[in-house]
Amino acid sequence: MDGETIRLMVVAFGSIAAGLGGAVIAGAYNRRNTLATIEAARTAAETQREADQDVEHDRWLRDRKIEVYSKFLEEVHELRLSLAEVQVGFHQDTNEVVKKARDLSLLHLRVLAPRLVLAAAQDVMKSIRSLMDELIAIKERTAQNTEAYDAEADDFREKVTLLELRISDDLGIDVVA
Repeated sequence: MDGETIRLMVVAFGSIAAGLGGAVIAGAYNRRNTLATIEAARTAAETQREADQDVEHDRWLRDRKIEVYSKFLEEVHELRLSLAEVQVGFHQDTNEVVKKARDLSLLHLRVLAPRLVLAAAQDVMKSIRSLMDELIAIKERTAQNTEAYDAEADDFREKVTLLELRISDDLGIDVVA
């Protein structure tokens, strides 16, 4: 072999080696990038799944709070209406009102409601008891007049309004006072 052939063979082998080496390096680089892309996609999918679970849980919790708050407020308003009916003489039986008051429960609120809402609901319950005591005193004619009952009724309305505002705040509902 002459020098020119050897030189051409060395260049050809060098080109082949460089091509193969470049392909191996490019393959390793692409493999690393592909693995990084797959890991990033897996992490993004996991993060999205966790976010979706959080959103779904928040939605479930809000719906449950709405259900519990609505039921409690409905029972409070029904009890207030019953108290008013007994007070004005539509009904003479205070036992029915007492039973409704006993059936009114804070149990579900204790589980779901934040402290401010629960405290306001407890204030409403205390006000109901005071209002009932004044009504019974009127019915049993131990009260001299209805001023104490009227004062308790005003206090009750204020406490229910405060409870409704705190519930609206908890649910993120803007209300016009």
